[in-house]
Amino acid sequence: MSHRVTHLKATHYFSIASQTMSYTKAAEQLNVSQAAVSQQIRLLEDYLGVSLFYRAGREMRLTSQGLQLAEHLTLAFDHISKGLDSVKLEPLEGTLQVSGLQSFVSLWLMPKLWRFSDLQNDITVKLFSSDERRDIHAGNIDIGIDDNRHMAGKREDTVQRKLISSDIIPVCSPSLAARIDLFHPTDLLKCWMLQVDDPSYQWRIWFEEQAICPIRSKDILWAEVNSWYMGINAVKAGHGIFLCPKFMVQTELDEGTLIQAYPKALKNKIEFYTYYAKNSPRKARIEAFVDWLNQEVTANIKPSKDPIMHNPLPWP
Repeated sequence: MSHRVTHLKATHYFSIASQTMSYTKAAEQLNVSQAAVSQQIRLLEDYLGVSLFYRAGREMRLTSQGLQLAEHLTLAFDHISKGLDSVKLEPLEGTLQVSGLQSFVSLWLMPKLWRFSDLQNDITVKLFSSDERRDIHAGNIDIGIDDNRHMAGKREDTVQRKLISSDIIPVCSPSLAARIDLFHPTDLLKCWMLQVDDPSYQWRIWFEEQAICPIRSKDILWAEVNSWYMGINAVKAGHGIFLCPKFMVQTELDEGTLIQAYPKALKNKIEFYTYYAKNSPRKARIEAFVDWLNQEVTANIKPSKDPIMHNPLPWP
């Protein structure tokens, strides 16, 4: 079955004429001559084999067939207009839907978002937190934020921009550090050890990088959490030592509510990326938001200090 629409120009002219009930007014709206409107409608009537207008005195009126066609065309052109509006490039003003990992959104982005609203008060940000990658090509999300462990492969229709590269460091509360008297890496084993359920950021790797024998003691207290957010909240409450991204706790480190329990970070850094559809109609506000994110990173992420060197220690 062919879906090709014939005489599209003529149907458009007829639709306007059916609304104005005047060839002259229709010609003014279409910015053409009255003769052009008359010719197109005559072509359409010849194609259909029916009259679409008739005159009652000095007035133009629609025939029953013309009335029926006009109703269908009004719906059709309205649908076309909405379709065109849905994909055309939008202005800077409007709504922006941003989705990111729960820990990133809760710990880093949300506390800073008010500054973006101050700069771009014509853009309304709808923020979603999810540990599942959202499809930015489906139209429900404009910008996604994810880490390098969960980023999908590069696509031609997607823009990916690195946002943050951060050390993974051991952190704990000052009160816990004072009780344990941390000095050697093995001193960390005296308390509750927290880690995320990601094999790249676990204590086993950290201790191996310190040239310490693998941990075999059954007396060590372990806990595994499924998000950075959960682990950071635990250590802020004074429970254990946690390996986490430094940028997520930079404010707490600056304020002294958390401390870096040992100067050595994991060799494997964590990276976060923004990604969005290359041909998104909201490109103007997307780029405004991504540029602001990068400004926040530059302003708030402090460079890591050189780690303090120490001699490898034997297993106690």
